[in-house]
Amino acid sequence: MANNAYLLSCLAKGPNIVRWIVDHASPEILDTKTDPERFSFREAVAHLADWEPILQDRARIIRFEEGGILQGYDESQRALDMDYATVDPKEAVERWAAARAESTAFFENEGPGHWEQVARHTERGDISLYDLANMEVCHDTYHIEHLLSFL
Repeated sequence: MANNAYLLSCLAKGPNIVRWIVDHASPEILDTKTDPERFSFREAVAHLADWEPILQDRARIIRFEEGGILQGYDESQRALDMDYATVDPKEAVERWAAARAESTAFFENEGPGHWEQVARHTERGDISLYDLANMEVCHDTYHIEHLLSFL
């Protein structure tokens, strides 16, 4: 896994894409849902911003704690606990962009030579540092597709 330029580039781009979507979203759609089982537009952006520090903690555990455990979360309950329904999407995307820049730097600095290190996720089993970086890109894409459905 020596050449991860595309992976690292994609990690950096997620917040920029979501920023564009937020900038082009009509205020009327912020609290609507396309599916009762999914976040509203506002909640989805809040989730991305809130989730980045969790992913950062997981990356540090994988990299620096041999035999580390990655705790699963109930995302729906966290949305209620963190009051996603009141978060300003413009503020959230800026907070996410700053945190993602830190995450990307971490993967650039700590990934090489350590991509295969793993920790055990309480719900998903072993996850390597490389898996986590890829999961972040996939997580972005999942939510980007959802946010685009509002436009």
